[in-house]
Amino acid sequence: MADTLAFVTVCVVYVLVMIYLATGLCILRRAPRARPQPVRPHRRGWPGLILQVVSTYLGGWLLLMLVILGYYGGLARHSPGFVLHAITGTLLLMGLTLPLFLALTWLATRPAARRRRGRRSPGGRDAARP
Repeated sequence: MADTLAFVTVCVVYVLVMIYLATGLCILRRAPRARPQPVRPHRRGWPGLILQVVSTYLGGWLLLMLVILGYYGGLARHSPGFVLHAITGTLLLMGLTLPLFLALTWLATRPAARRRRGRRSPGGRDAARP
C-alpha cells in the first residue's frame, strides 16, 4: 500500500509541474511582452563568473535537498541516516564537480566575450553602426 501511495504521489506532483510549465508557455506565447528581460550581472570577469556558478550550484543543491527530504524523508519514510548520507554525498559530489563546471562555463562564455570585444571600435561604439 505504501508503494502505491508513493507512486501516485510522485505521478500527481509530476503532472502538476507539467501543467504549471505548460501554462507558463501558453502565457509567453500569448503575451510576448510578458517575457522576463535578462538581468545583466552586476559583476564582470572572474568574480561575476564565480558568483554565477556558485549561485547556480547552491540553488540546484537546495532544490535537490527539497526533493530528497520531501520524498525519502517524508513520503518513503527512510531512516534519518539515509537522508544524512544523501545530503553529505551530494555535497561531496558537487564539490568534486564544481571546478569542472567552472572551467566549462568559462570556456563556453569566453568566445562570446572575445567576439563582443572584436566588434567594438576604439571610440566605444559598435563598428557595424554608422
